[in-house]
Amino acid sequence: MVNPHRAPAAAPASLAAYRARSRTAAAGGPQPGPADVAAPTLDAAALHASYATAAESDSRGGELHRMVAAVLARSDRVPDTHSREWNRFLSLVERHRQNPKASLNCGVLANLVGIAAFGDDPDFVTLTELGCLLGVERLAAVQHRAARFIEPNPTFPITTIALRRMVAASPHPVAGPIHDSTIALLLEGVDLDLHLPVIRTEAELVGVVDGGSVLEWRHHLAMIAATPWSPYSRLLVDLARQAARPEVAEVVDRFTEMCREHDKEHEREQVAGEVRRIVSHSGVTQREFALWVGTSPSRLSTYISGNVTPSASLMLRMARTSRLLQERDVPTTPSSRSEQRWGAARAGVDGGTDRSAGPTERTVGALDPARPHLSVV
Repeated sequence: MVNPHRAPAAAPASLAAYRARSRTAAAGGPQPGPADVAAPTLDAAALHASYATAAESDSRGGELHRMVAAVLARSDRVPDTHSREWNRFLSLVERHRQNPKASLNCGVLANLVGIAAFGDDPDFVTLTELGCLLGVERLAAVQHRAARFIEPNPTFPITTIALRRMVAASPHPVAGPIHDSTIALLLEGVDLDLHLPVIRTEAELVGVVDGGSVLEWRHHLAMIAATPWSPYSRLLVDLARQAARPEVAEVVDRFTEMCREHDKEHEREQVAGEVRRIVSHSGVTQREFALWVGTSPSRLSTYISGNVTPSASLMLRMARTSRLLQERDVPTTPSSRSEQRWGAARAGVDGGTDRSAGPTERTVGALDPARPHLSVV
């Protein structure tokens, strides 16, 4: 979460300046410790046997144990460049072998490591299974949290490699769900307060996709997350297509759509909160307020809950009505027996011919034709 009291860092003047800053931050990050280089590598084969046995015997966490075992079975293929993160991963899964509360984190982390280290088809199938089990947003939250235990610097090398493979997974049979998980993971770490000079050329876009860290991707995507209706996302999509990177264009398109859906949901919640505030401040019941603004109580209830968003004109009418109800001494809602006469009274005040309203329906001063009244709203 963004710290509202944090002073924003000065924005770099160029993408090159940003990468130089990232390298400096990475160099100043956690240094290799005994668990990374000095300690002997744990026996991955023994860990695999342990998790494979647990996958058969544990009725509740068996599937998650199977995911860990599937990654440990390929330990002989781990690239030397990943040895530090791999050793941290082994230490983590060994430490939590007997901890049922950690099985979800271990399974999700194992899948992320498997995608980064191997990128085999079964890894992407498992990713899709996890997305179905948890939902892509919760899955991304667990991935983001768990990866921090094994990534030694703030550029997130394992997550970066995994995301590159996920972005490139367009030919895969389950590419749609994979891209959904990609976008959710990118969005999970976006900080709207951090930004970079915008991408303007194909070369800059390709440089970010092929050589930038996930941190850099998130900084660029932060502009889309902050203003998903802006033309910047279309610019990135066009540049990706010009650079013959259709998979990047698809991810940016999906990222933009997800941000727009989040925006719409947030706006619906804001509108519903404003409707609740307006009705509450009016001083009358929801049923009474619905009659004053010319809608049904059930319809007003959908506005209050956020299930339906009222039109802009109705929002203005509700605000004016609430204000007038607060300022004037108005009658309460009529009983069901006089509701028909109340409607007739309203029609008469609005210029109709029926002025037979009794004292209950038409209070002197509040609805007197010589003064402004609520029929104008």
